[in-house]
Amino acid sequence: MTLTPYYQDDHATLYLGEACDILNRLDPGTFDAVITDPPYSSGGMFRSDRVADPTAKYRGWSQNEDGTSRAPTATYSTFSGDCRDQRTWMMWVSAWGTACAQASKPGAHIFQFTDWRQLPATTDATQLGGWTWRGIIVWDKGVGRPMKGRFRNHLEFITWATLGPHERTEAYPSTLIKVPTVHSTKRVHLTEKPVELLEAILSVVPGDDLLILDPFAGSGSTLVAATQTGHRSVGIELDEHYAEVAAKRLQDLGA
Repeated sequence: MTLTPYYQDDHATLYLGEACDILNRLDPGTFDAVITDPPYSSGGMFRSDRVADPTAKYRGWSQNEDGTSRAPTATYSTFSGDCRDQRTWMMWVSAWGTACAQASKPGAHIFQFTDWRQLPATTDATQLGGWTWRGIIVWDKGVGRPMKGRFRNHLEFITWATLGPHERTEAYPSTLIKVPTVHSTKRVHLTEKPVELLEAILSVVPGDDLLILDPFAGSGSTLVAATQTGHRSVGIELDEHYAEVAAKRLQDLGA
């Protein structure tokens, strides 16, 4: 069956649908890198916490001018697929991770966002998908929800793996990347990642005309980052609201 893009331009293609279904219909051995931010199914110590609506679990904090944190006030559309227990979540990640591996070239890179609760499970699930674990990148967001008597949670993590041996660039990037969260006045997705951060991640992937895959495209930040760095990209998004947001962002780039 022929895939019909939800949106397409000279640099980016976006499909509306379920990730594994679309991934299994893409040409094998095509992509140079995968950058994605799937639902964490986290945000709580107990199952009752984890199955809460993402808008309650992941509302971002903002930063005041004096550097202190400010409670969130903005509201965003929710998203699905964030209610799995950890065992099922690992099976799910290994399933779409395997499909990403089949769609990628030998030596391709995969970068997956996660939080501290799911970090151990993420590294295991990535390897179950056939990828070789290379390391962990730490994103310092600068702000996080203050918790009395606990370390401030202002970090997220990106697991890095490759599809077997890989070529290396001349770059020597730090594993700690400090990029502020997207300000609430500009954010269009509940868990939106800064384009600048995604561009920094690409610094270890060699090549001038890469093809980047994001099976959980959300508002399209990975596709925007790929376009702005001269690369091509393919995204998949299940929620039509966010697919429309992503399409509008990409369309605005070429305006």
